[in-house]
Amino acid sequence: MSEYHYAAWVVFDLRLFLFVVAISALLSVGLVALFFRGNRWHEYVTGFIAVFALVLLVTLLVFNSIAAYPVFMVEDVFPFP
Repeated sequence: MSEYHYAAWVVFDLRLFLFVVAISALLSVGLVALFFRGNRWHEYVTGFIAVFALVLLVTLLVFNSIAAYPVFMVEDVFPFP
């Protein structure tokens, strides 16, 4: 085990995160409505959760890597006693 411990100062943009969640939810509802033809309600819920998680992950990666305005950003890493 290492004797050094580190901490980080993370900046989180709440407005952009809520925008990304809203876009992911709307896109997930649309994709489930177009492509899922289940007979039971739990199939729609399972499909929505799976598509929502995938779309949220992709949009977070796009905003954090490609766009100039990230959702999460590590400002500083410093040693913690």
